[in-house]
Amino acid sequence: MANRHRFGKSFWRLWTATTVSGLGDGIRIFGLSVFAATLTSDPVHISLVAVAGQLPWVLVGPFSGTLIDLVDRWRMLWICDAARSAVLCCFVVAVLTGHVDIGVIVATAFLLSSVETMADNLAQAVVPDVADSRSLDSANSRLLTGRLVTMEFLGAPIGTALFAVAHLLPFGLATFCFAASTVLIFGARPKGTTAPGVRITLRGLGSQTAEGIAWLWRHRVLRTVCLMSALLNSAVLAVLGIAVLYALHVLHVSETVYGLLLLVIAVGGLLGLLGAEYLIAVLGRGRTLQLAFGICPFPFIVGGLASHPVVAAVALAFVGVSVALVNVITTTLRQVLIPPEQFGRVSGAYRLVVNGLSPLGGLGGGLLAGHLGLRAPFFAAAVLLAAGAVASLSLLSNRTVDALPEWSDERGPGGPPALPIAETASP
Repeated sequence: MANRHRFGKSFWRLWTATTVSGLGDGIRIFGLSVFAATLTSDPVHISLVAVAGQLPWVLVGPFSGTLIDLVDRWRMLWICDAARSAVLCCFVVAVLTGHVDIGVIVATAFLLSSVETMADNLAQAVVPDVADSRSLDSANSRLLTGRLVTMEFLGAPIGTALFAVAHLLPFGLATFCFAASTVLIFGARPKGTTAPGVRITLRGLGSQTAEGIAWLWRHRVLRTVCLMSALLNSAVLAVLGIAVLYALHVLHVSETVYGLLLLVIAVGGLLGLLGAEYLIAVLGRGRTLQLAFGICPFPFIVGGLASHPVVAAVALAFVGVSVALVNVITTTLRQVLIPPEQFGRVSGAYRLVVNGLSPLGGLGGGLLAGHLGLRAPFFAAAVLLAAGAVASLSLLSNRTVDALPEWSDERGPGGPPALPIAETASP
């Protein structure tokens, strides 16, 4: 009960909205991948669905990140959920009329992820509005836990059950989830928050996006965690892009059992989120990041060698632990180290690298699977992450990660300058 009093009504309304939208995301991500597997068994085509879900972080993400510094963040948050609901409505119509093929699935994944590039940055940007700086690790852990439970634990099994009845049902429920989240966000805005008074121009948007990228690159700590997180994401997507084919054709499980295996893997993510606050308090953020990267290579080796689905799922659950720990810490670092009025453009640049390199991992995993078999991406991911684990020992110590002041711009030799907020609007 004490935790509930520490976070006010606005935080819990935001938590509920992101948790509900997480259910929608879990259902639609699972539904799109399984729908694709019913249309083709080509691993390259299947991996394109995963790639389409990551590509907007390169093409759209940097600009959407800059936009959230220039718009009313709380209003734009519900607009994003409304837009996702509209896209899924169109997909449901395509299913009903029998016009769904791989191209339609790829396009839908791309559009939904394009909106998500703004929605995710917005959800992180407004957390400091509803939680003080001392509670950010705890707040981020709770928000990510709620989203994980609905996205991973409920999304896959509910999507499986509905997909077995009719292919359109999962997408109908996902549409409703985003619509419900839209309504919830209406009442989440805390008192005292205002929208920036700025004029948005294409030239200004481009220049400020470039400034955000430059600021990130000159910030030694954020640049390091950004590149390390990108490595982790690329390795994970190399496997996830072909995971449904691996489950169906190597482990020889049904679509329903595949959904249950995803549930086992999600347990690892939940454990990582629940334990993040404790581990950070005991080890510090730097050592916790080192632990997270050190965990990763072995589960991929076990998963690549496994023939029993439970063995593979339990092994990959440890990857879920690692990803969860990295997500909590890197989210907090951005909220602490980036000035609030510049959060969007710098965070957009961060996500450009982290999520933008992921399509290369997904495409590489699909190509490896097509030429060397469905186990090959697991071993490639293990090699990449082993290199990352070694690098983290010197690059991500407590001394380098935990010792920075809030909203530090690391001024001095090589330190990034403060960014202009935006062009002031004319009266």
